[in-house]
Amino acid sequence: MKAALVQSVPDVCDVSCFVSDGASPDVTPDLLIELPHGATRTADFERVRRLLVSDLPDQLSAYFYVNTDVGSYECAREIARCLVGAENGDRALGRVLIVRSLIPRTFIDCNRVVAPATQGRGKMTPALPEYVTAPEDREVLQGLHASYQTVAQRAYDLICGAGGMGLQIHTYAPRSVDIDNIDANIVDALREAYEPEVYETWERRPDVDIISEAGDGTLLAPPELVDAVKREFARIGIEACENATYRLHSETMGYQYSARFAGRVMCIEISRAMLADPFSPFEEMRIGPRKVGRMSGPIAQALLDLKRR
Repeated sequence: MKAALVQSVPDVCDVSCFVSDGASPDVTPDLLIELPHGATRTADFERVRRLLVSDLPDQLSAYFYVNTDVGSYECAREIARCLVGAENGDRALGRVLIVRSLIPRTFIDCNRVVAPATQGRGKMTPALPEYVTAPEDREVLQGLHASYQTVAQRAYDLICGAGGMGLQIHTYAPRSVDIDNIDANIVDALREAYEPEVYETWERRPDVDIISEAGDGTLLAPPELVDAVKREFARIGIEACENATYRLHSETMGYQYSARFAGRVMCIEISRAMLADPFSPFEEMRIGPRKVGRMSGPIAQALLDLKRR
């Protein structure tokens, strides 16, 4: 499979490639960084909102801001930049590919398997939320989802199928806010949950959580990379936990790719509070470059350490 097949699709995904000095443009990338929740800008939300005719909840953008993986794209770019840098000499990776979804998970989740018969079981949020009611909207969104997955699958096949590595980066809210139903009342429920006296009651999440195991405890991530990431974060005084928040669920694409390419894909969550400057959940957040550098550096260093072995 040729790298040329993994290309950006307007309004669906952005594909970018970081190349080290002297690397051949035809070389298969060493690393894929996938961002299934990479649509973090207000413009991403508004673009897809204009396609829909459903009577959506008022102020739905508030849910978008609360629930989008802000900082994930900035981290991906910083990791890629570090990995191909000339200062790394022969440890530098030749090419790093980033695939960023431009479809807000507010409308359809590009890290979910679209399978209506199984959606909503347990604690998993469905690919399509209940408030998207119009059949034509659901058809449009499923088409966007399929288009994104075509590109993502090609990227995993190209890179992980050739022995390279995959990294799926997510960011999550600092606390585990428990909302029972993603329905027409989602915005009101979120605003209530984020009232200061209520918000402080929610369980605090780790600053970094490596999601390495399937639901049954089977290790799917590369153990040497997991250990290296934990070690590098410890060097800067941050504990990187493992499966503290959740495990890879079979309804997620993260699980699907991790299981298909066992030992070659790692999923990681980073707290948005460690990246946003400041953390302001109901508006588009500014991402602090210094914070990005601090949280990306250990991941890049861990990948470089593996290259040296």
